[in-house]
Amino acid sequence: MRRLAYIRALLLVGLLLAQSRPAAAQTNLIRNPGFEAPYSAWGGIGPIQVAHEWTPWWSEQPDHNPPWYRPEWKPAEAQFFPNRVLSGERAQQWFTFHASHYAGMYQQVFNVVPGVRYQFSVYAQVWSSVEDDPYPSVLPANPRLQIGIDPTGNWNAFSGDIVWSGEAPMNAVIDQWGYMVVEATAQNNVITVFMKTSPDFANKHNDTYWDNANLIVAGQAPPPTNTPAPPTPIPSDTPVPPPTAVPSDTPVPPPTAVPSDTPVPPPTNTPAPATATLPPTATLPPTNTPIPPTETPEPTATEPPPTETPAPTNTATATATVEVILETIEPTEGPTALPAATEVVAADSGGSGAVAEPGEATGNPPAAVEEADSTAASSTILVVLVGGLALVLTVVVLLLVWRRITGAG
Repeated sequence: MRRLAYIRALLLVGLLLAQSRPAAAQTNLIRNPGFEAPYSAWGGIGPIQVAHEWTPWWSEQPDHNPPWYRPEWKPAEAQFFPNRVLSGERAQQWFTFHASHYAGMYQQVFNVVPGVRYQFSVYAQVWSSVEDDPYPSVLPANPRLQIGIDPTGNWNAFSGDIVWSGEAPMNAVIDQWGYMVVEATAQNNVITVFMKTSPDFANKHNDTYWDNANLIVAGQAPPPTNTPAPPTPIPSDTPVPPPTAVPSDTPVPPPTAVPSDTPVPPPTNTPAPATATLPPTATLPPTNTPIPPTETPEPTATEPPPTETPAPTNTATATATVEVILETIEPTEGPTALPAATEVVAADSGGSGAVAEPGEATGNPPAAVEEADSTAASSTILVVLVGGLALVLTVVVLLLVWRRITGAG
């Protein structure tokens, strides 16, 4: 009995020990998760130095807004930039200088189990600045970091099958390590993991650093590492469709990475428009200033005085006076003028030279009366002509005055 009790006690202790033992951490399925050496020129292109087991991808679209150019890939060395390497001796870096990009890396993972949900995680850090000082970033561009899993195993970074994480918040990755994670259920015995960056604008420095990638079965403990405990992972499980990009699967490398110097860094341009565009809005007074001429049309206001004071029109007394003259001349008191006329006639007729008395008949009375009548008629015609000329002159003066008034208006 005592022996049986002893055996039971041993079994109980063994059971308790078995229950208290932590579950064994599962194996990381990523090959070269720390992006360690060796590095080699991918496709023989010198500026594309990639850690072994990884493949770069990019989209080169100079007409895109912002323009996308091929980045440069190289190792970040802990001995030179310890803050850019999370663990080990190296981290993978890619960047553009005075340019933006749409680029990343991928790795195909084989021998996975279809129907099993897998979790991909990685650490990332960004240096985006208009200055050359590596810390802190000045006027950073939003890097739009994402990671993804293609559950079908396709390596095309523009496939609609990729399950993308949400974009990492800027404050989680600028000048510090941010932890990113995404999950997807395998549909094949191979899946592909992706990393992607797409800065908002062409900054002077758009650099990204990646380290400590992991691919495990979702819900199980990740393999132990020497890295610090990850912060709250950047969500999300929901697939985010990638942006519509038209590039081919096989990237065509440009001659060199130098074209990245051509674009002008927008940080300097971007802040400026905000301040520059405000003055034009403030200086809208030019639009209001033309109004005063319309509101103060003093020329129009001054038109009435000339019209009201056409003294020439009212002082057409010239015509009135001419008429008066004509009227005063018309009542011919010819009989009084006749004696003078008869005197002249009598003297010229070669008579006795005696002056005829009024009422006395002369030697040739009909001719004298006729001549007197013609003299009176001539005087009347002359007066009429003078009056007509005065009327014409008055009309001309009035026309000139009127034209002057209407011309001034």
